[in-house]
Amino acid sequence: MSTASSSSKSFPQVRSDCVVSSPAAVPFRVPATFSGTVTPTTPHSAAAQSSSNLHSLHNPRRPMFIGIGGGRGAGKEYTCRYIIEKVRQRGHSELADRVVHLHLDDFHRELTSEEQTQLDEGKQQINVDHPESYDFELLHRVLAQLSQGESAEVPMWDRDTRKRTGWQTTESGPRVVLVEGTLVLFVKDVRRFLDIQVFLDVDSDTRLGRQVRAALGGPGETDLRRFLDNYLYVAKPSFEEFIWPTKRWADVIIPKGDRNDVAIELIAQRLIDLGQD
Repeated sequence: MSTASSSSKSFPQVRSDCVVSSPAAVPFRVPATFSGTVTPTTPHSAAAQSSSNLHSLHNPRRPMFIGIGGGRGAGKEYTCRYIIEKVRQRGHSELADRVVHLHLDDFHRELTSEEQTQLDEGKQQINVDHPESYDFELLHRVLAQLSQGESAEVPMWDRDTRKRTGWQTTESGPRVVLVEGTLVLFVKDVRRFLDIQVFLDVDSDTRLGRQVRAALGGPGETDLRRFLDNYLYVAKPSFEEFIWPTKRWADVIIPKGDRNDVAIELIAQRLIDLGQD
């Protein structure tokens, strides 16, 4: 059984070819007053090249990998569930049962002891949409295992405590792997696994409305002003700098996101065609 990373581990800066500006304008560690200086990070300049898969689709053990990116509130998780549901509704339950659904949010890295102390004392917040918030190395290892038809141990993340609560083991021999998250298309080494790269293009007003509704409907009280401050000064700039540029790598851009039934039907049909090969 795998174990969570030590809280004292030093995490390297994430590099990507998606972001042009350097250093990043949006910090990973966010002062509680939103008035601090930026944390330097130096992502690679965007390269004018298309992604190429490391593995051949002719490998019978290799599943099809589909990455679904987009901003928070675009409906990425719902889209994945809807695709699986569509496959099942068309009488392909066996194929639907062999779909592995990965959430990038589960691959948030655990905070260092210093970061946790600063967070607990209210001296700073953590920007969950910053590339340094994720353990892309672990995601890469999981995708590599699944690509060989093996099972993989996947972390379970608690967004409230910002800690890993355990691990779950995927089924071996999946036919399809759906991996969704804001920065799924951000790292080249992850994109290389993806046979289809999807970006859900949903307008910012709709996404914000969904996030506000989710926050107000969640457990406990929500400080709406603080939520909107975080959106304006952290989440929105992060979307514009880190998430939106990944759209350039998408093979399929879906307007209206999870509300686009036609596009979701087409992806579901592609999976069915794969299962009949």
